[in-house]
This record gives sequence, C-alpha cells and structure tokens, in this order.
Amino acid sequence: MARRCEWTGTFVVMVTPFHADGSLDEAGARTLAETLIAEGADGLVVAGSTGEWFTMTTAEKALLFKAVAAGAAGRVPVLAGVSALSTADSLALLDAAREAGHAGALVLPPPYVLPSQREVDAYFGALDAQGLPLMIYNNPSRTGVNLNAAAMSRLARFERIVAMKDSVKDIAQTAETIRAVGDTISVFTGLENYAIASAQRGAVGVVAMAPNVMGRHAMPLYGHAASGAIAEAAAIQAKIDLLYQRMYGAGDNPYAVLKACMARLGRPSGPPRAPVLPVEDMAGIDALLATLGLGTAG
Repeated sequence: MARRCEWTGTFVVMVTPFHADGSLDEAGARTLAETLIAEGADGLVVAGSTGEWFTMTTAEKALLFKAVAAGAAGRVPVLAGVSALSTADSLALLDAAREAGHAGALVLPPPYVLPSQREVDAYFGALDAQGLPLMIYNNPSRTGVNLNAAAMSRLARFERIVAMKDSVKDIAQTAETIRAVGDTISVFTGLENYAIASAQRGAVGVVAMAPNVMGRHAMPLYGHAASGAIAEAAAIQAKIDLLYQRMYGAGDNPYAVLKACMARLGRPSGPPRAPVLPVEDMAGIDALLATLGLGTAG
C-alpha cells in the first residue's frame, strides 16, 4: 500500500519570533521561514513546542500561520501546530491552518489531560474529519500518552493521518512503529540525535530544531543518513549533540537556549515568553557558538 503523503527530509520546527515587548513578530516569522527554506529545509512546522505554542492565543497562531505561509510561498510544505487542551480549540486551529493554505497540521494528544485510549481515538477522529492532513506527534514525556505501534495501528484507520513525528527515546519502539504502519504513514523522528538510527530503520525524515541555529550546517543530516553517508551524517550529528547538550543540560529551557543562540547570530528570534525565562549565561552561549563554528553576528 502506498504512503499517504510525500513528505520527507528535514522539516524544521520553527521558533516563533517575538518583539522585545513580547508581541508576535510576524515579519520576523516570515523572514525566518524564507531563510530556512533558502538554507535547505524540505518543510516547516509552525507553532510547535519549539514555537512556544503553549504561550499563544488562537488568534496569534492564525496570524503566525499566515506570516509563515507568505514566507514559504508554496515552495515547501508548511505544517501548522494545532495542539491544544480541548478538541474545540484544535478544530479552530485546523480551520485557521486551512485558511492560511498550509499543507497539513502537527498535533499532540491533548497534554495534561491524560486521555484514555478511547478518548485519544475520538480526539484524532474528530480532527481527521476536518479534512486536513495530519502529522501525529508522539511525545510521551510531555503528554503522558505513548503512541506506540499498537496505538498507531489503530489510528491508521483514519485516512487523514498521513505522518508521524516520533519523539520517544526508544529506537526499538520507533522501529516497531515503522514496521507496523510505515507502508502507509510517513514516520519522522522528532529527535535529531536519533536521526541516523531512525533513518537506518526506515524513517522518512526528521522534524528538526537545530537548523533554527545552525542553518545549512544542520540541514543535510537526514539526507546523509538516508543515503548511507554515515561519516558525513555523524560529523553533523556530533555538533548537533553539543547543541542538544546545552539545551537540555544546563538548567535553562531548551527553547530559550535556541533563541539566545539565534539572537547572537542575528537570526529572527526575540525573547521567549513567560513562564520561560531568557538565558542569563550569554558568555556560555558565545562559547557554544564558537565550538560549533558559527561565531556571532557581532
């Protein structure tokens, strides 16, 4: 059976640029989208976790969807983050994504709710009925719900579920999911430090954070891994691992670290929104960028 979509490669999950006063920077979002596409992105994800979806209103997200769609100008697929605590809010976001002309949507099981299997299936069934292609996002540490091979086999009955972003830290589970549904559903890894292992097991791409900072230096990771150029992929992954180590190992919010790096490089970013706090150790950020060979914007 053929896969339901042709999405593949590196889909960059964008940060959401904000102005210094915390308001949405629509022009910055459009510029960032244009920049990432020029640097080699195969697709974009907007208002994902990296994009601080949890701090934005539905109205702000609708504006963001339009800004990024304008920047992409149809050159690559754009997926709208429609995760929310309620089915009604996710459906409203799907409407906004369709109006903006997005190719599809990325969606978690409702966080905090800890839905039962029956509730998970009903939630995705309601979204499926809206008619926009869906990339299901499995991130058990954020939702308390693990969409394993059995769960995805159930959800595969919904025709608009065409892809999956798997951020479970268990390569054996990811491999089992690919074996179970990979013929019809395009499975991406959501963890760049699992990119090589996932590609070797049949993942079709990576939903990536690092290109927000590293740009064209990070984009070829999946392509090298999928083509068997493992030495080239490993060299890129080693640098991405250093970025991830700083994102998750020094007490700062990982999305604040991304934004601090981007600000130093002159890339559209702005501050994070509370409750996320800006990074204080900017000297450490400068040292990291030097280690990555990126320098600063001056």
